[in-house]
Amino acid sequence: MKRKLFCLAFISSFIVCISAQNFKTVKLGSQVWMAENLNVISPGSWIYNENADLGRSYGRLYTWDAAKNACPSGWHMPTEQEWQKMIEYVGGEGQAGKQLKPNGNYGFNALLGGFSDIGSYRLMGYYGAYWTASDFDKEHGWYFFITSKDNFITKTYFRKTYGFSVRCVKN
Repeated sequence: MKRKLFCLAFISSFIVCISAQNFKTVKLGSQVWMAENLNVISPGSWIYNENADLGRSYGRLYTWDAAKNACPSGWHMPTEQEWQKMIEYVGGEGQAGKQLKPNGNYGFNALLGGFSDIGSYRLMGYYGAYWTASDFDKEHGWYFFITSKDNFITKTYFRKTYGFSVRCVKN
């Protein structure tokens, strides 16, 4: 099925295209989250191995700066605190990784989309990294990651130039 794209040109000479699609959502406590990885075309985003089929399944990988502007109208990239609130709702850091994966009890369906180091792609199916809107410092942003090996979700920071997945939360 073809989807229409709505593209917006900005004065700073880049274009953001948003697919005319309905996003799957899940309500976790008082928050409404996307139940799929974001797949909105924007500068600073890539599809794993440039494979369109993987993009449809796993979404795109975004730099931190690109991720801040990629969520559609009515949505935003969640802060570290919004992630923490959701994690506590699903059982805390020790169980959230298990509960947020596709066979978890909450419908979040966190696919492990790997990551990108601008030009190289790694760990799809084993590692899912999700940006937060929170800075660590000028060059690093906070993110949460889930692995295929255990039940945990872990918060850490990394360079903002890396490509990680994004989940948006409703405004």
